[in-house]
Amino acid sequence: MLLQKRALVPGVLILGLAGVLAVGGCSTRTVTVGSSGAAPQAPPAPVKGITKAPVEEVVKPMVIVKAPPQEKAPEIPMRDLLDVYFAFDKWSLSPEGKKNLAQNVEELKQHPATKLLIEGHCDERGSREYNLVLGEKRAQETRRYLQTLGIMNPVSVTSFGKERPACTEKDESCYWKNRRAHLMLLTEN
Repeated sequence: MLLQKRALVPGVLILGLAGVLAVGGCSTRTVTVGSSGAAPQAPPAPVKGITKAPVEEVVKPMVIVKAPPQEKAPEIPMRDLLDVYFAFDKWSLSPEGKKNLAQNVEELKQHPATKLLIEGHCDERGSREYNLVLGEKRAQETRRYLQTLGIMNPVSVTSFGKERPACTEKDESCYWKNRRAHLMLLTEN
């Protein structure tokens, strides 16, 4: 019997607490206590200078001054840079590729501040992901070789994999044209 009473006590306490909270939550009377515990204070006075209908703001017309036109930098006459071609599934430079880069170096050294972009490309064989990695390796190898030749130009590399073919026919001569590192000079406008 004592065991049953002990089991009922927590249930009764929880039920009683819930009842007190429910009755206290239903009260509609508000009590305001001041900072000293004295009688309730009057509501604060409205802030002066604010009206319900604000005065329209007058907007003055703006004067726009155009900057004088700047002269364009003189265009640097440059010939097209030679592409570098790669063997199937390779990123190492061939003797022909090194020769093309050596010719490009002479042009780049004349304009050391010109930015260079090297795009790595692949033929259509292989997965998209594989060709993106292979194109990146081809572009990186081209940049590395240019640096060994003393190129100090700012160089960026990117890979297009098989996404931008130079030729779309399905034969080896076309595949060879697509396996390349394409060098582009970027001019500032």
